[in-house]
Amino acid sequence: MSTNAFPEIDATKQDCITDEQAQFFRDNGLLKIRHLLRGEELKAMQDETYPLYKRAVDEKPKDPDYMYARHEITGEQVPFRIEFVIDKTRAGKALLGHPFILKSIEKLQGKNFVPTWDSMVFKKEGGGKAIPWHRDAAPYTQAGIDNDVAAINVDFYLDGSDMTNCLWGILGSNRWSPEKIEATLKELNKNADKGEFITPPHAVPIPVEPGDVLFHSILVLHGSPPAQSKLRRVIYYEFRPGEVEKNFGPHVPEYIPHKQKLLLACLRERAKQSYGKNEKSFAYTASGDFAPPALGADEQLSTYRYPHDEWWRK
Repeated sequence: MSTNAFPEIDATKQDCITDEQAQFFRDNGLLKIRHLLRGEELKAMQDETYPLYKRAVDEKPKDPDYMYARHEITGEQVPFRIEFVIDKTRAGKALLGHPFILKSIEKLQGKNFVPTWDSMVFKKEGGGKAIPWHRDAAPYTQAGIDNDVAAINVDFYLDGSDMTNCLWGILGSNRWSPEKIEATLKELNKNADKGEFITPPHAVPIPVEPGDVLFHSILVLHGSPPAQSKLRRVIYYEFRPGEVEKNFGPHVPEYIPHKQKLLLACLRERAKQSYGKNEKSFAYTASGDFAPPALGADEQLSTYRYPHDEWWRK
């Protein structure tokens, strides 16, 4: 049960993951990056997401973007997820344009990548819901798709985590057969409804510091126990290769230019921030069939929120 299962990656010392680190991700489905969010940017993300968290706890809004579930220890209905944080926060917009992240995603998925999901998943202070062992989705079954990188979540930790509330993962499970996945999940989650979180010997705990980031494949097995400890907020941004999204979904092809334009707007937003002015901006160079639509110099997007159920393939 090692907490040092990952290569050492410090975002203060490199501007992108290396080829060797990219291969580690392909092989294992998880990659940890330290010190990515720092200073003003980390504080902006913490400050702008905290009111969303407080609204979820105090107001319990009847809003489809706010999700609740039963806390396995106390039986209380607790919030655990808020959708579309890019639409809801200025700092979240700037975060999508982070050059380390986008250069690393480009290395893994190619220049035609597209941002797809944006969410905040959290463990409420004193009542954090368990996330049972799972993989986020099934692999693509079409020939020629590189499932190692076909859908990648980038997990930005706004709060630290420890052994009471951290994520656990099973390295290499992104390449397991469907039969092995099914059998493993059946065993690990057999008492999940009672609050039991089984950690097999080959599972790895992943405690982090505020500002650390994980890359995780949607195919890797991961989960976290119920907790009664401190608040733990994680921002999830998912990316998929444009070629995969266009030909196989899960969204219709018309979704792609909307999300590309959103990315361009977020890159522009980042350049306005003090922490964005002192870095080399990422150049989004999708081309050919994936050339992004133009964003006018003074153009303001009417929305940064594209509900998935309005864009699903039938």
